[in-house]
Amino acid sequence: MTKHEIREAAFIILYQMETTSRTSEEIAETTAEAFDMPVNNAVLTLADNVWSKKAELDGVIGKYSPSRAVTRIAKVNLTILRIAVYELMFSDVPPKVAINEAIELTKAYADKNDKAFVNGVLNSCFKDIQS
Repeated sequence: MTKHEIREAAFIILYQMETTSRTSEEIAETTAEAFDMPVNNAVLTLADNVWSKKAELDGVIGKYSPSRAVTRIAKVNLTILRIAVYELMFSDVPPKVAINEAIELTKAYADKNDKAFVNGVLNSCFKDIQS
């Protein structure tokens, strides 16, 4: 799997975790079939790592989302933001790659108007992390 495919599969799993009470492993079984998408350890690791830091990530997202409280952000966008902020803060993924991948997921899964919101939150977060 490519890194993009890993992110996309993790996004689908995390979104379902957000809307159900199922674990990543439970969701992975049905996701692989329903979306014709392979799920491997890298996918589950990313999903579980993001999920375990959900409260911290939401705090960061809230800090850089002055126009919308975290509870008011669409679940699709929030899931995308969580993955990207996790990558910005806790991984060795280059920041521009993390942001670009988030924008690509937004284009594929969110409303077209949400791209600017996601990009704005992530750019603000990145600038603050860099300083």
